[in-house]
Amino acid sequence: MTGLLIVVGAGAHGRGTLEILKARRAAGLDAPNVIGFVDDDPARHGTQVDGLPVFGPLQWLVERVHERPLVILALASARAKQALAGQLEPLGVSWAQAIHPSTQAASGVTFDAGAIVNAGVCIAFDTRIGKHTTLNLGATVGHDCVVGDYSTVAPGVNIAGRVSLGVGVEVQTNATIVPAITLGAWSKVGPGSVVLRDVAEHEAVFGNPARRVPSTETSARQI
Repeated sequence: MTGLLIVVGAGAHGRGTLEILKARRAAGLDAPNVIGFVDDDPARHGTQVDGLPVFGPLQWLVERVHERPLVILALASARAKQALAGQLEPLGVSWAQAIHPSTQAASGVTFDAGAIVNAGVCIAFDTRIGKHTTLNLGATVGHDCVVGDYSTVAPGVNIAGRVSLGVGVEVQTNATIVPAITLGAWSKVGPGSVVLRDVAEHEAVFGNPARRVPSTETSARQI
């Protein structure tokens, strides 16, 4: 199984990740060969996603780690990605990336293991994209930024320069982050918000200008 890719998550994120890899192949770029999915939802076991099988739960993959597959975590939940990475990394899993060929990445941009970058993303110079992050459709990230591990940047988000996202940050659709802002670990920015000040760890903000709100108010689902 060496060099073959298993996608963890057979929902919308998994389907989107498969589309990115198909686009890379169509553009003549390197991309691992996806052979199927695993998903802990029993209703998906034995089904197919775009013609590829959902083999079973995560345990199916764990039992085959000795075959050295490539793995990518295509999940909406940052907490779930962190937990699964912690479970699989000690087993020696090799992580794949999925970077859409339309991505514009300037000099000095780095992508850590497991990064998923969708169509139309633009990243300015000297920015680091952390482990198991997701940058969704049409998002922009400015220069000298850090997007922390397991973070999700939703479609249409505009992050200006020198912004730092901590671990597990969620920035929802069409939000804007002005320059030199820090978003603390596990914080959330609601859709359409304009963030003008630093956001504390575990804090949820919403509005223009963004203000602290109960986290349930920023729980709009993302693709």
